[in-house]
Amino acid sequence: MIVYRLIRQRYQDTPLSAQGAFLVGGRWNPPGYPILYTSATPELSLLEVLVHLNPADPKPAFCWVVLEVPEQGDTVQAVDLTPNWYETYQYRTTQVHLRAWLSQPSCITVQVPSAIVELSANYLIHTAHPAFSDQVHLLDIVPCRVDSRLLKTAQ
Repeated sequence: MIVYRLIRQRYQDTPLSAQGAFLVGGRWNPPGYPILYTSATPELSLLEVLVHLNPADPKPAFCWVVLEVPEQGDTVQAVDLTPNWYETYQYRTTQVHLRAWLSQPSCITVQVPSAIVELSANYLIHTAHPAFSDQVHLLDIVPCRVDSRLLKTAQ
């Protein structure tokens, strides 16, 4: 299966680093777990990053990381999560939902719904899984031109 990850261009030399998620955590993992956040499509990966940008900051340079990962994995359905799981204040509940997998990854990937486009999927990749280096393949790193209309500040 092909998945996409959008990273800042300055990190393109370490495209499989999960250092950011390890240090800061995210919607699906608290700090201390090395998870790569990827998406089913390049468009979704762009949206997932843009929602976190401050439009007043300088426009960063990005690139897509294209990965091939195993088809097998677990799936988290939105209906299995708490109401309003997609809200920022719900990070703790989504992190707890994957506690067992985060501690002892039984598979490399877990499919989760996107909080932005619930009908689409994101894929979490656990870099501490024993087969990570054998089964996750970097296919390409492609520059990403972000249309400036997506970064407009509110007037």
